[in-house]
Amino acid sequence: MITSPLLESKYRIQKQLDEDAEHDILKYATNSHRIVAEIEAKYRVKFRYGSAVLIKSQDPTPVHESQMA
Repeated sequence: MITSPLLESKYRIQKQLDEDAEHDILKYATNSHRIVAEIEAKYRVKFRYGSAVLIKSQDPTPVHESQMA
């Protein structure tokens, strides 16, 4: 695996965020959003990022073209 000090720091922080959220993706996202808001207030910057979009699930068993007929 290719690694660098920057990637090692990224992975370490992601692991800590995951542990802080008790491995719950919704808590992880909420905590991340809170941290971004704190940084925006502290440094008087505004980050722009996409919002979550709910996608209706489709049939969980995809059909390959060769199976159709």
